Amino acid sequence: MNQRMTAVLLAIAFALSTRAPIEAQTTRISAPERIDLETAIALALQSNLGIESELVALRQKRLVADTWWNRFYPNANATYTLQRSNTAQTMAGQELPRWAMAAGLNLNLDLTLQTFPGYSLAQLDYEMGVLSLEEAKRQVERDVSKLFYDLLLTRERMALVSERIATAQRRYDQARVNFENGLIDEFSLLSAQVALENQRPGLTSLRVAYEQQLLAFRNSLGLPLMAPVEPQGAIDPPDLLIRIETGRGTDSSVSALDQARLRGRLDVQQLEMLNTIQKEQIRAGEYSQGGRAPYLRFAFNYDPTFFGDPWDDDWFDSDLWGQRSGALSVTLVQPLDGWFPYSQRRNETARLESELERNRLNIEQALRGAEIRLRGLMLGIESSRQTIRALEENIALARRAYELAEIGYDNGLRELLEVQNAEVDLKDAEFQLLQEKKNIMDSILDLAFELNVDVDEITTRSGR
Repeated sequence: MNQRMTAVLLAIAFALSTRAPIEAQTTRISAPERIDLETAIALALQSNLGIESELVALRQKRLVADTWWNRFYPNANATYTLQRSNTAQTMAGQELPRWAMAAGLNLNLDLTLQTFPGYSLAQLDYEMGVLSLEEAKRQVERDVSKLFYDLLLTRERMALVSERIATAQRRYDQARVNFENGLIDEFSLLSAQVALENQRPGLTSLRVAYEQQLLAFRNSLGLPLMAPVEPQGAIDPPDLLIRIETGRGTDSSVSALDQARLRGRLDVQQLEMLNTIQKEQIRAGEYSQGGRAPYLRFAFNYDPTFFGDPWDDDWFDSDLWGQRSGALSVTLVQPLDGWFPYSQRRNETARLESELERNRLNIEQALRGAEIRLRGLMLGIESSRQTIRALEENIALARRAYELAEIGYDNGLRELLEVQNAEVDLKDAEFQLLQEKKNIMDSILDLAFELNVDVDEITTRSGR
């Protein structure tokens, strides 16, 4: 009975001890073979090494911020001394033992006004770590999204080239039938075959490029390099929507966007946080032991000494124990170094003030640079929109021209070269359209990253 009870208790203990890891494992996202953008981003966020590194650093900063009160711990040390005098010592005409034994306990605590700025610095350092983690996540989301759309673009291009090869194959088959029936000469047949074979290496190169992109994509998602993964989606850029709350309603101008969003950028937030940290460092330096503010020093010393012979006398004889210099003291200390011109403390304060001014200029420079990048992205998106409208019209014309060229070739009214040129014009226009759509997606992703917002916050889709 006791053995059964022991086994049951051990089983319960094992289940409780392994419950948390099992639950943690079940919350992890598994990678399906066909993967959409949201799943890809989630996988990357849970396995990215850069984010893991930021989390480790953040946990350490959280520990420092949560245990700031350990500044009230005194510096403590315990000592034990066993010594032998080189010469005999006498007291009241009686020779003292040459061997002596003593112990000691020393506690020291300096209470300065730096304690409270120190607490603020620990909290600010943790908040800086939170911003660094958020920036790492945003960057992973943007980079994985770009890789995802790169794969879609390459796959669409492979589809276009495959379609061209299939068309060239049909044209060659028709040319061979016409040659066998005596309708065309051998030169026309060979021209159709050469046109077919010239397109195969391009498809092979695209397949190799696609596999290389897949390797980078799997690596970003933390998947095995040979895991079966196929991105599922389409390059369909949404319309840009800038939501700015103003007194006159919604203003979609770039200037209004800059004014409302620039200071929400992560790099600007980090610089402003650094500005606050530097101010706290200057204040803490004035209150430190080397500063100019007075502070209290608490000291406690307890040094029990054995006045007998440690080898012959009884250690537990209380009459043989005593103190030499044990005491509790409270001292008010007024530092003077900080009041001297060009002292180390004054020079350190001057350095921090210079860093503070430099950081202010860095904030201004970051805001101006961000405005330039935002305007460039907005102009690039608008330019791509106009290019897409022109390409869509051009594709309709190129498709009609290609259809007429094929009809003319089938009826013997057009040369093969004319059909090939019409096909090249059509496929090039279709690929340029895909490329421009990809450019818009990249610009929107960069715009969302620059503004520290989700893509859905600055875009909309027609018909919603």
